[in-house]
Amino acid sequence: MKSPHDDKPIKVGTTSAGPYIRITVDQLERLKQLLTAHDVKFWVDHYAVSIDGLPAVTDVNLGRKGDPIRAQAILDSVD
Repeated sequence: MKSPHDDKPIKVGTTSAGPYIRITVDQLERLKQLLTAHDVKFWVDHYAVSIDGLPAVTDVNLGRKGDPIRAQAILDSVD
């Protein structure tokens, strides 16, 4: 899965709270459908932030038990 704004692949990040995917709000529904279809548990942050007029982004959290390698493989399988 790529960002429509810069055509770069979307990457899964990790923190001590678990893996997450930072995504633009306009791609959020597509990502939610993709994760749901693969039985990946997630929740979306309540806030979206836009800086310097760029598209608003939010984080999709996969939880402490989330598998960042599997999530990345799912993202990479989509154009």
